Amino acid sequence: MHRKSESSDETVRETAVYLYRTSPETLFRDLGKALDTPEFHRLHPQDETFIKINANYNRFWPGCNTSLWFLDALLGNLGEMGFEDLKVIEGDLKLQPATGTVEALGIMKLLERHKVPFIPIEELPRDEYELPTILHDSQLINTSVLHTHTFAVISCATKNLFGLLPVYREKYHNELSEKLLETLESLRRVNCRMFAIIDGTVGLEGGSMRLGDPKRLDLILAGDDALELDRVAGEIMGFPMDMIPLLRLALATGVLNPDPVRVGGDFPDNLPTHSFTYRESRIAGFDLWLRGNRLTGRFLKYNSPIDRLAQHARRFYTTYVYNKKKDRTMSGDWTEYR
Repeated sequence: MHRKSESSDETVRETAVYLYRTSPETLFRDLGKALDTPEFHRLHPQDETFIKINANYNRFWPGCNTSLWFLDALLGNLGEMGFEDLKVIEGDLKLQPATGTVEALGIMKLLERHKVPFIPIEELPRDEYELPTILHDSQLINTSVLHTHTFAVISCATKNLFGLLPVYREKYHNELSEKLLETLESLRRVNCRMFAIIDGTVGLEGGSMRLGDPKRLDLILAGDDALELDRVAGEIMGFPMDMIPLLRLALATGVLNPDPVRVGGDFPDNLPTHSFTYRESRIAGFDLWLRGNRLTGRFLKYNSPIDRLAQHARRFYTTYVYNKKKDRTMSGDWTEYR
C-alpha cells in the first residue's frame, strides 16, 4: 500500500492530493494548510460557496458525520480567508429530513455562531441531472468522512456527492458506482468548481456507517479531484483498489488514470495505513437483490408500503445497535476532539 518515492520507476503524476497530520490542538492550523494549496486558491472568496457536509445519521456517532470540531475549524479558516457568502447544504434521507438531522447533531447552533445559513436541498429546483440548480456555475466545498460503507466498501469524497441527489436516490444502490461517476460528470457539465476535504480526524470502520466503530486517525485529506482522493483514502484504509467498486469501475472506464498522483503535505513518500475492518451485510445484500429483481422489485419501489416497512425496520435496528454500543463507542482516544 506504500507509494514509491520520486526516484522510483513507477509513474507518478503531479500533485492533486494533499495529506496532513493533525491533532485536537492543531486542527485549525492544519486545516489552514490544507486550504493554502493551488487547487483551493482557484476558488474565489467573493463568490457564493456551498459546503456539502456529510450528515447521514441524526444521532451523534463519531466518524459517521462531518464532525462538529472539523466543521468549526473549516468555517473559521474560511472566514479568515474572506469567504463571506457561505452556505451549508445537505439532502434529506427517508424518515430523516436534513433540517432535523443538523439540529439534532448540533450543527445548526454551530452555523448560527458562524453566521452561516443551512439550506436543505430536497425541495429546490433541479436540472436534468437531478442536481439542485443552485450548483450551476457555483463553488462547492465537499466535506466527507473516512468510513466504510455497506455497498461501496468506502464512503469518502465521491460517495458524499450522492447526497446531492433527491431523497429517492436509494433506488440507484444497484448501480451505485455508475451513478456516482455520472454525478461527478454532471457537476462538471454545470460548471460546479469543487474542492474536497476529507475529515480524517476520526473515521469509522465495520459495516454500515450507522453501525460501525470509531477509529482515531488524526488526518486531513484535500484536493480538487474526488476520485484521486478516494484512491488515496482507500490505500490509507488498507483496501486494494479492486475491492472498491467505484475505483474499479473508474479505472475500467478510463475515468481514473492508472498512474497514481503525487501526494503532497506531510507524507510525500509513504502513506500511513490504518487497516480498517469491513463487514459486508448479508441482510443488506439480500435487500439489494430483492430490489433489483424483476419479480420482487416492483413491491419494494420507493415509498411503497413494503419499502416504508423496511425503512422503519432498519431504523429500529440501528436504534437498537446505537443503544447497545453507545457506552463503549462514546469512550476512547477520539474523545480528545470533543
